[in-house]
Amino acid sequence: MANLADEYGTDVEIYIKALTTTIHAGTPTGAPAGLHDLLEQLGLERHEYPTGEPLYIWHTVPDHLGAEE
Repeated sequence: MANLADEYGTDVEIYIKALTTTIHAGTPTGAPAGLHDLLEQLGLERHEYPTGEPLYIWHTVPDHLGAEE
């Protein structure tokens, strides 16, 4: 699983996951909690793997949000 934010040295990498229509927002490893909170305040859903002790954290745009939102 590649982390594009780490690879490109950015705070957030927003992209459409290959072979899907899901919009992802990837953050760098060790990103501050405030960055994750901001993405959630903007309406993105947080995901962690594995649960409990996150190795990977990413956010997705929920299906119920339209393109303009």
